Amino acid sequence: MLVTLLCDIAAPVGGYYLLRAFDVAPIWALTFGGLPPALRVLYLAARHRRVDGMGVFVLLIVATGLATTLLTGDARLQLVRGAWFSVLAGLWMLASLRWGRRPTTYQATLALVPGRASALEARWADTPSFRRVWQVLTVVWGIGGLLHSGVSIVMAYTLPVDVVPGLDTVLSIVSFVVLQVVTQVLLAREGTMRRLWARG
Repeated sequence: MLVTLLCDIAAPVGGYYLLRAFDVAPIWALTFGGLPPALRVLYLAARHRRVDGMGVFVLLIVATGLATTLLTGDARLQLVRGAWFSVLAGLWMLASLRWGRRPTTYQATLALVPGRASALEARWADTPSFRRVWQVLTVVWGIGGLLHSGVSIVMAYTLPVDVVPGLDTVLSIVSFVVLQVVTQVLLAREGTMRRLWARG
C-alpha cells in the first residue's frame, strides 16, 4: 500500500512540481508527472501476467493525458483528464444499481477478497440488509465521485495551473478518507462483515 501511495499520489504531484522547478512547461510537467502510476501498472502486469480493471483505468488516464498533450497542448485539459474518467466511473456505479447484476462496490469487494467470495455471496442471497448496505454504498461512492469530479473540473478552469495539482491531490485524499469512513461505519452498523471476518 505504501508503494501504491508513493507511485499513484506522491510521485505525480511531486514530479510535477520538481519539473516546474526546472522550468519545464506545465503541459509536459503534467504529462511526465503522470507516468509513475502507469509504470507501476506495467511492472505488475509483467510480473503477474495480467492487468486488473484498476490498472486499465490508470493506463487509460495516462494515455488520454499523452494524447491531450500531443493534440492540444492545453494544460487545463490535461488537468481534468482524471476527473472526466471519474465522472464515467461514478455514472457506471449508479447505473449498476439499475442494470447490473450486483452493485459495483460489492463486485469490487469480491475481487479484493476472493477467499471470502463464497461467504459474501451466501450473505447476499439470504440477508436483505447486506444487499441494501452495498446498494447504499454504491450510491455514496457514485455521488461522491461525481461531486469530487465536479470540484476538480471547476478548480482546473478557475485557478492558476500550478496551484491545481497540489490542491487536487489534497481534495482526492480527503474525499477518499471521508468515503472510507462512511463505508466502514455503514458496514459496521450492518454487522455482516464483522461476523464473516470473525469466522476466519
